[in-house]
Amino acid sequence: MAWYRTGTVAVTNNSNVITGTGTSWVDAAAVGETFLGPDAQVYEITSIVSATSLRISPNYKGSTAAAQNYAVMPTQGYLRDLAAQAAALVSSYAAVRDGAGAGKFAAGAVTEPSLRGTADENTGLNIPGADILQLITNGVVRLQIAADGTPSGVFVEKLAVSAATQAAINNLAAATVALAALGADPDQVPVGQHLGRLAYLDALSILTVSRHARDSRPGDVWREHVSDTATTIKFHGFDGIIRSRTESWT
Repeated sequence: MAWYRTGTVAVTNNSNVITGTGTSWVDAAAVGETFLGPDAQVYEITSIVSATSLRISPNYKGSTAAAQNYAVMPTQGYLRDLAAQAAALVSSYAAVRDGAGAGKFAAGAVTEPSLRGTADENTGLNIPGADILQLITNGVVRLQIAADGTPSGVFVEKLAVSAATQAAINNLAAATVALAALGADPDQVPVGQHLGRLAYLDALSILTVSRHARDSRPGDVWREHVSDTATTIKFHGFDGIIRSRTESWT
């Protein structure tokens, strides 16, 4: 390990205080290492006070002087560095072991999801809080699932349609709301019978009737509503021809 010589020092005869200029002793020196003074004598570093102040033993023997060259000689060398690196590795591994290594990830943000790629920091899977899961791309929540399973986000929102298309959808829905009731009244479909003509209510509750195009097969027989006093019986013959006759009711 190289000796540290950055900056200069001011020394005082019979004092243990060394003052540096342009030095960084907190990072570059350590207690127990050797201080080589401007007087060419060696001293033990007993304390690192700051980046520009340290203490030595014994007290400085040379003459008082400022702006002097010096050196810090690392007496512990590579062994100290290795120990420091091993301690840092153990500390960082503990965080990995108890977190990502155990499949546990800290709560993230939209710009930095909990689980993301190294080359794409704003895309991934995010756990922003208790019982919430988010799917994020480009820093935007595309899908969020709440604790009760309710989804939200642009992934489940309705795609935009033109005003004309939306108006056509609204008009169609208003004009063709099918009757839900089943029964024997003229405006209702008898239970268990082929639908024949379908009854609908428009938005103003005015009854309109539309013919049902029935998909019959050879051998089928069914009735269709004609009026309150008439029905039609139809038969799908095996020759492919549908024949009918009318029944009158009083």
